[in-house]
Amino acid sequence: MSLYEALEKGIVLITFESLTSNNTYSREYTLKDEYLPTKLDSQSGDKLIVFNVDFQKWEDIEVSTIKKWKRVE
Repeated sequence: MSLYEALEKGIVLITFESLTSNNTYSREYTLKDEYLPTKLDSQSGDKLIVFNVDFQKWEDIEVSTIKKWKRVE
C-alpha cells in the first residue's frame, strides 16, 4: 500500500523534516472524505497536500522530506 492509498483509507502518522526550520515533526494526516472539510481535487508535483487531523487544517509536505509513515486508523 502506498502512502497516498493509506491517506485515502484513514489516518496516517507521517514523520517529516520541515524545510523552513529543519526540525522533524510527526503528525497525523488524512485524505479520507469523512474527515475533510472540503474535497481535494488532485495531487501533483513534489508536494503532498494533506489534512492535519489535530489542527484541522490543510498542509503541504515536500515528499522528499518524509522520513517514515505508518497507518494509525
